[in-house]
Amino acid sequence: MSPCFVTGNGVNQCSRYYVSVERQLLKPELNSSLPAFQVLFGAYFVFNLEYNSALAATLEYVQRDLLLINPESGSKTGKGPKKGVNVCPRVITFLKRFSAFLFVPQI
Repeated sequence: MSPCFVTGNGVNQCSRYYVSVERQLLKPELNSSLPAFQVLFGAYFVFNLEYNSALAATLEYVQRDLLLINPESGSKTGKGPKKGVNVCPRVITFLKRFSAFLFVPQI
């Protein structure tokens, strides 16, 4: 079972967040979505879980591009990587296309 968010006041008025793994709350009442996401993301590593298939490409992007966690082998996507490929192909394609829009100042 994958980690998930549980909200305290409904989606439109969220002021309390919880993270659940295996139907157990990990940390009671977080006040913001960012700490809740941090706990949620960390749960994948602490409990050595594979990413949920519906979110695998997004979480792989967060892991590799935003958090710079780039293991030499293995993947949390749950799919056996193609020979010689450790990164989700959709993430590679996105990063190539996205890099065309990045501003790099010339020094």
